This record gives sequence, C-alpha cells and structure tokens, in this order.
Amino acid sequence: MGLVRRFAGRVFRRFTGGLPDEVATAPESPRPAPPAAPNPGPVATNLATIDCGAQELRERLGAGEHIVVVDVRTDGEVAGGVIPGARHIPLHQLDTRWEELRDADEIVCYCAAGMRSLKAARILRSNGLINATSLEGGIGAWRSVGGDIVALGN
Repeated sequence: MGLVRRFAGRVFRRFTGGLPDEVATAPESPRPAPPAAPNPGPVATNLATIDCGAQELRERLGAGEHIVVVDVRTDGEVAGGVIPGARHIPLHQLDTRWEELRDADEIVCYCAAGMRSLKAARILRSNGLINATSLEGGIGAWRSVGGDIVALGN
C-alpha cells in the first residue's frame, strides 16, 4: 500500500502544479505543459484518501517502515494505552498543531473507531499533508489484529 500512497502523492502533485520527486530533482528542460484536467481536485483527492487497515499498519510498522502514527483521542481515552510510538494530538488541537507533522513521510491517524481519525486525516490533507490516512476501525481494529497497546510515551 505504500506504493499506492506514493503514486497518489505524485498524481496529486502533478494535478496541483507540483512535480513528481524524480522530475523535481532533474535538470530543467523545456517540456510542454500537461493538458488541463477538467476537475483534477476530486481525482487526486480520491487517490489520496485510501484508508489504512489495521493489519496493514501492523505489518508495516513491524517491518520497520517509518510511519508517524497519531492518536487523535482525548486525554482520558489515551490513559488506557496507545499504539507503540504514537504521538498524541487530540482532534480538537489538530487545527493548531498540524505543522508538527509537516516533515512526516506518511501519517496514519487513529481514534476509538475511525470517525474522528477520518476527520483528522481530512484536516491534515486540507493543510497540504496529502500523505495522511485514517486507520479503519480505530484502536479497536488494531487490538483485534493483535496489535500491542502501551502507556503513552513508551
């Protein structure tokens, strides 16, 4: 799925005027402008809105992939434990703290069941972080696939 997300990011950058990573580092050469798409926003957004499944996240983290996991639940909810390595940014603070995630290659937000994390991913994308996704089913799904839970900060 990482390849799909990278592809979606490239498509998004192409439709929004950015250049794919390979082209951005290549020497400047004249080339014709790409044809204008009638409505590029929804195409790029649809490709970039791929949810992340709990098993996929567990396998990718287990393989050592660098994914920033963000817990958007309340302080009271995280007292019961978080996904190992997760950063806690409550949803109500995300509008003012989203820049803390600016340098992340990939972001997976989660909450209790997946609704708030979907909103969180949309907030991040609206601020230009198109690499943000939502963990389908939230921490409940994470637990159901045998994912570990630790105290915040561990």
